[in-house]
Order: sequence, then C-alpha cells, then structure tokens
Amino acid sequence: MLTQSLAALLLVSGAVAPTPGPNKILAADVQVAWTDTTYQTVRITWTETTPAPNTIKLERDGMDDVQLGVIAESAPNQLVVEARRLVVSNSPVDIARIVVNEPTGEVARSAGFDRYIRAVPDPDLSFTADGSIRWSVPPEPGVDTTPGDPLDVDQPLRYVPRLRLDELPHTVIDCGEVTLPASTVPSGTIANRNKPYDLMLYTVNEWNPNGGLFGGWGHVTASAITLAAPTATAYGTTTTLTGITTGRSIFQQGMPPACLETSGSGSGGTVILQARNTSTSPWYVVGSTVTKDQGKYTFSVRNPGAREYRTVIPSRAQGSLAGYGSTSAVRLVRSTTRVMSAKFITPVITLGTQPQAYLWVDPAGTQKAALQFKNASGVWQGITYKTLYAGRGIATFTFNRLGQTQFRWWVPGSITSTGLTVDPVYSGTFTLTVKS
Repeated sequence: MLTQSLAALLLVSGAVAPTPGPNKILAADVQVAWTDTTYQTVRITWTETTPAPNTIKLERDGMDDVQLGVIAESAPNQLVVEARRLVVSNSPVDIARIVVNEPTGEVARSAGFDRYIRAVPDPDLSFTADGSIRWSVPPEPGVDTTPGDPLDVDQPLRYVPRLRLDELPHTVIDCGEVTLPASTVPSGTIANRNKPYDLMLYTVNEWNPNGGLFGGWGHVTASAITLAAPTATAYGTTTTLTGITTGRSIFQQGMPPACLETSGSGSGGTVILQARNTSTSPWYVVGSTVTKDQGKYTFSVRNPGAREYRTVIPSRAQGSLAGYGSTSAVRLVRSTTRVMSAKFITPVITLGTQPQAYLWVDPAGTQKAALQFKNASGVWQGITYKTLYAGRGIATFTFNRLGQTQFRWWVPGSITSTGLTVDPVYSGTFTLTVKS
C-alpha cells in the first residue's frame, strides 16, 4: 500500500519516476596463470559483483574469437583449459586476451599475453675434427612484445635436438627416437653414431614444453665402400682397382610417420684413392674419380712398386644435409720385376759356339740375375750369373749339349728409387738349339 500511495502521489504531483542507470560491468579482474610447472594447462579466474552465467573466449586482434567454455551461474568463477587451446603462434607480435562475457553483453578482459614458440629454421650442419656433426641456427630474431605478461616464465629458450634412427627401442615404426640434452645457445654437436639419422630441432619454452612444434629438420646419411685389387702386378704395368659404394638414410613418410632405414647406390659420388708405402707410413692421395651406375668405380694406376691402397668417400655437409664418409678395407698390391725381354741373341748355333743369353728387365737396376737351364732329368739347374747394367745384360757361356734346351732367367727383387719393394721373378722359358 505504501508503494502504491507513493506512486499515486508522484503522478498527482507531476513528478517522473527514475529509470535504472546503465548496466555496470559485473565481471572484473580476469586473471590467467599456469596450473603447474608442466605448463600443460592454464587457469582462468575472474570476479563478479553478481553471479551470472559466463562465456569465456580467446580474443586475438584481427581474428575470430575462440570459445573456450561456458560457466554456469552457480559454478565457481574459473575455467581450466589446455594450453594448446589458446592457439600457440610462431609470431612474437600475436597477442591474445581472455574475455569473460556477461549475459548483458558486458565483457571483461585479461592483460594481453603472447603464446610464442620460435619457428626453428632448418639447421646448418657441418663436421668437426673428431667426426661429430655440429648444428647451428641463427639467434632468436624475435622481441618479447609482452614482457612480464601473466604467462611468461623466467627461463631461457632451450634448443632440443631429437634423432630418428635405426636404434632400439623402435618407438616410431622401425625407428627409435633419441632426445639429446637441451642447449641454451642456438648450436651444439652430435657425436658420431656411425649410422644415418634424421635430426629434428625444436625450441622448448612454456608454450612448447615437450618440443614438437615449429621445428627445423636435418638429414644425415652414412655410406660404405668396397675395394677389390689384384694381389700383385708387374712393375710399371697398369693396376686396376674396382669397388662399389652404397649409402644409407632414414626415410619417413606420413603422419604418424612410417620410419625406416633404407640403403641404395647411385652415380656421381666422389671417391678418392689413397696409397702408402708401408703399413706404418702416412697415406697420400693418388687420384679421385666419380661413381658410375649402381655406385661402381674404377681406378687404373701404374704399378710403382709394392703399395697399400684404400679408397675413401669423403664426408660432406651443405645446408641441412650431411653425409658421413667411409673408408674401404686396405689392399696390398705387390710388384713383380717386369721382364721386358729374355732370349738368345742367336737361338740356333753350331756345336762349339758360345751362346749369348740376353736379359732386359724393369726396374732398370744392377740386379745380379741367374741363368738356368733344364737338365736331362728335367730339373732346372744354374749355369751362370750376370750383373745387369741399367736393367740389361748379355751372358756368354760355353754349352755343348746337342739339340734343344730350355732356359730361363731368375731375377732378384729390388728397391726402387722411391723406396718401394719389387719382388723377384722368373722369366718365361726360351730355347737354344745346338747343331753338330
């Protein structure tokens, strides 16, 4: 009754009843914070003057809002969301806010915060002196555009390398995954594992605590090489060395990835031939070639004396690609004295004439050669010696056996002017005919 009387009185007096003023923002003090140090979830809280249902959204400049949840009027003023739902970004200027929407249309916003993860470029790879691989990327180019925002964590950016390779346990189909220690600088080394692998490089921070987003990629291969060689060839003649190269790499395809180690061969790869004079002397380069179809290669070298040989695929690196080289087994190729000519000056003589046996060998030294003949019992028997001059000599001797007789020279081994060993050799047989 009192209310009605007051209203009537106002009407009678001509006064106007007051209307409610503009709605006040009921929600305020929107806060965001990590729920724990695993950085997997974010807690959103706010205050209200009067309980009301709320719609919580992620607001980003120039982009559509993302609804995160709806909170009932009777529920506490908080929402826990997975960090990934806040849409991480590789742009340091991408700023977001949490918006609490009231049924009346009023809103309250949190302070702006970034969700920045550095997009790592593909790393540059190079080899160190001990055969390790060094990776490096340019320093962080971005500047924190929201320093001290409520979700910033006071930790340095860390770089985490991960390797996919044929190593147990096989956690990714036919590959294993190895996570190496994190680095706070944009470079590091990976010890030689003597096998191919793919390198995945990530940055780790509160928005990417486990790595795996916006990573760079490197590809490391391995190789193998064979070498076949004769055990000995004549001094000064051509020695042919052959072999096959193969390569191994990691192949990944699809998501989740199918991962396995593959091998194959190709053409155009560089192969270096090395030699050394003894088993303890240093190696030196003889020449190089490129592989042909199916990874095959050939070297043709003059035999300068006994040497050990090996072939080498050099390690190489360019950009984000690196390939481990390899070295073949060692092959010893001996050298035998080369008989250029072994004969009689006059192969047919009459009884009583002294025959003249001629010898020409290479290396052309002062070897003391022995002349032998096959006696009536079929056994080789020595008859005379001849010291050569510049690798040549003629032995004159008495021989009165009628008919045909086989002869041969035995030439001792020698040392070349470069200190290489040349083995002894028997010449081919040659015949003397003595007539009556």
